[in-house]
Amino acid sequence: MKCSTGDKVRFLNDTGGGTVVGFTSKTIAIVRDSDGFDIPAPISELVVVSENNEKKIIDEYTTKAVETYRKSDVSKPNRTKENTQENIDITADINNKITAEEEDNDRIEFEIALGFLPVSNDSPANSDLQIYMINDSSYRMFYTIGKYKQSHIEPIKNGIMESDCKEFVAILSKKEIAEMPVFQINFILFKNRDYMAQAVQQIDFHLNMAKFLNNKTFTENDFFEQNAFIHILASSRKMLENYINSLSDSDIKKSQKNKNDNFRKQTQSARKSEIEEIDLHIESLIDKKDNLSNGEILKLQIDRFATSLNLGISAHTRQMVFIHGTGNGKLKHEIRKLLDTQYAGKVRYQDASFKEYGYGATMVFIK
Repeated sequence: MKCSTGDKVRFLNDTGGGTVVGFTSKTIAIVRDSDGFDIPAPISELVVVSENNEKKIIDEYTTKAVETYRKSDVSKPNRTKENTQENIDITADINNKITAEEEDNDRIEFEIALGFLPVSNDSPANSDLQIYMINDSSYRMFYTIGKYKQSHIEPIKNGIMESDCKEFVAILSKKEIAEMPVFQINFILFKNRDYMAQAVQQIDFHLNMAKFLNNKTFTENDFFEQNAFIHILASSRKMLENYINSLSDSDIKKSQKNKNDNFRKQTQSARKSEIEEIDLHIESLIDKKDNLSNGEILKLQIDRFATSLNLGISAHTRQMVFIHGTGNGKLKHEIRKLLDTQYAGKVRYQDASFKEYGYGATMVFIK
């Protein structure tokens, strides 16, 4: 997998990802995650997240749901009044139809709300109310809204909404609001690309008739040109705040410790992947050695050592471990003699980790 600085990537063998901010070698990239931590990771274990797949199609179920929605009458208001219909933004309702070919972005923030607008601006407290569903997010949304009727739910509206839009639901009189104390709203958030899943929501919203009898309830807002009452049903920001507030000091310390431990393990793994190992045992170099003399075997091993080291120098490999075994010490002696003469000034060397290789390997650092 090729990647460049600035690419957004995900980890193949772990959760999370981030943005490539640099490279430590040809095989190791530095990935900066959402918390600002720089994590070294093997390029072979990274997946570049595509940003321009404009032809990607959502799954068959969603496509059928879109077509059903477009052909149905669910976009029409539940009630029609000649003296109020002109106040309904029909154009906005039409523009809220989903466009399956449009590529969604990768933001994960969301805020889902109900909007209540007085039909009459002159006397909001005495007016019928227009109800809107608001999807203030980068997600598309399938929703249903209904009212409790004894032990059943009587549907009011359902549909599929694009991101960052609002959709007309119904016009309700004050009498209807008084007789319908609870809305039930269900919604599912999704995208037409790989996305971070959010929990399916089922929310009971209790209407407070007294609230709508107060003109001060209806205020300026970000969704409508006229004053309205906006009730937030679900918000990623609020969910995060609630989660943080629920954490104890020990939870926070444990989380930080886990993050530091994971970072340390990833760093150690990345450092280990930067070390190239070359096994010089004759069994690793050829299939049959029975007809070779000790001198011929030693020559093959030395040739392999020199070839590998020259390639490592050309490729700017930082560290190489040559596994020569213990034996009679002849191969180790010849290797170190070459390092002291032919490669003097180009490299330095020492015994490799005793824990991993015992006395049978030499670590070479390329300058």
